Amino acid sequence: MRVEPVSANPSFEFLDYRRDVNSTLITDHDLHVTNSAFWSYCGPILTNSGDLPPNFYEWTSAALSGSLLTRLMPFLEFVNKVLREHELDHYWLTIRATKPTSEFDKPRWHTDDVFFSVSGGGLRAIPREGDGDRILDLQTDWKLCTTLLGPSTMFIPPEYQVEARRTQRVTRKSLTADHDCTSIRCIACAATSDAVRERLSTHLKPMGAVQATIGECAFFRIGQEKGAVHSEPCMSGGDRVFINVVPGQKDELKNLMTKWGMSFPRSWWIAPNVPRGRETSLWKY
Repeated sequence: MRVEPVSANPSFEFLDYRRDVNSTLITDHDLHVTNSAFWSYCGPILTNSGDLPPNFYEWTSAALSGSLLTRLMPFLEFVNKVLREHELDHYWLTIRATKPTSEFDKPRWHTDDVFFSVSGGGLRAIPREGDGDRILDLQTDWKLCTTLLGPSTMFIPPEYQVEARRTQRVTRKSLTADHDCTSIRCIACAATSDAVRERLSTHLKPMGAVQATIGECAFFRIGQEKGAVHSEPCMSGGDRVFINVVPGQKDELKNLMTKWGMSFPRSWWIAPNVPRGRETSLWKY
């Protein structure tokens, strides 16, 4: 199957966030993942390591062989700068540590949903002046991510993003059957997702993939109309530590935590293979 490129679009770009830092700090081999686990935080931006809640260090101890700070803080400093430029000062960030797995030997091409959309059961959106009540201008339609250890997230090259989104929409439409979901873990939805993944891995393969290099992060759009088509990389070759940042207005993020029955600000971590009693830790300001 031969794919013809289309004009480039601003669905994503790679940004250098460590140009003034010795790159050996993130290419050494002194850090590895001891247990697959994730840590999440939702609240005001963290301006220095002293702002990190105590359970971040609990999570580090449970998931990693050593400190993550020399890799994490330069990225957070860069993220804070980007958020301030967009007049934002809150975010939901997740750090996921993963042991080697074959789960993504086959790509999972997708676009991320808009977190704060009304149609997505979301939180707040502001009508654009003159567009009527049904057209919404969301507070944020982008996010940032980087890999602090291991392979970077894969993106369909910019010149093929429009075609990749079209292929994704057509594929989903052709494979989705109307049904009533009987559970949050709907078997029919899971089967459809697997079928879409299988077909897209074949149809999008000729387009290739690009990845951020060491010291770069991805700034990318979310949503079905302009979102970047991306996938987790193959992770069978080693450990990976990935960080994902969803910026938002304070009210958006507070409402999200309230919706899930959590206080705000909030941080929590889960490490399934850590002995019971330590598997979940919660902390708040």
